[in-house]
Amino acid sequence: MMKQLQATLDIEQILRTFFNEVQHLVPLDGCHYQAEHVGLMLDFGDTGRHRCNYELSLHDEQFGRLGFSRNRRLQEREMQLLESVMDVLIYPLRNALLYRKALATAMIDPLTGLNNRGAMAITLNREMDRMRRHNQDMSILMVDIDRFKDINDRYGHLAGDDVLRQVAQIIDTTIRGCDACFRFGGEEFLIMLTDSNLPLARMVAERLRHTVCEQTRSPAPNAHVTISVGVAHFDNESDWPELVDRADRALYQAKQDGRNRVAISQPVTAPV
Repeated sequence: MMKQLQATLDIEQILRTFFNEVQHLVPLDGCHYQAEHVGLMLDFGDTGRHRCNYELSLHDEQFGRLGFSRNRRLQEREMQLLESVMDVLIYPLRNALLYRKALATAMIDPLTGLNNRGAMAITLNREMDRMRRHNQDMSILMVDIDRFKDINDRYGHLAGDDVLRQVAQIIDTTIRGCDACFRFGGEEFLIMLTDSNLPLARMVAERLRHTVCEQTRSPAPNAHVTISVGVAHFDNESDWPELVDRADRALYQAKQDGRNRVAISQPVTAPV
């Protein structure tokens, strides 16, 4: 069993393999794993009336909670057998959790705490596939902090970093839980609005523009931090870079029109 568990760093596969192998020792109906510190919850099989739970730890480090269940009461001898094989699971599980944590850390922008461009590519690919399967909408907002170079030049990069963090936090708290925001680079952010038509995307962009202007503390006395936003709604693009490019061109138009405004990318598909 150990060799099979060590062959992967996928937590779900490790636990599924462990559950299947344990069945040879103790017949079970279901298995449940929960690791609150990484927001992970997995279920295998069916939930039985009787269950036993185990806290998984090694050298005072916690690795979640594993539970087994079945409709027939577990005997003492069977529970002892389950406990005896926990050591086989703990090291592969620990390695998989560390790998998961490393991947998550690699996808985070250290300055703003938002997801970075690596995470953006993965998320947009996944979301466009899901959107096509379920025939749903999606919109992209490209956000740029106006005259950000002037902030860095006049007040220093620490002041600029503070503005970036403020704007990132405002974006993160303004969008819905089902949406996602990424630091695109420099003073630019990309927002993915799931299941969003163009009027909704425009409304979110305008609300965000007003909120940033009202709530961001500017290093310049009696001045406001403002943003420009380009909006693009999915229009049968073949991949996400085409959609992002449309939003980026709309952002450029907002800049050209005077900044502190929202510009909408018009659909490229000819009306039927």
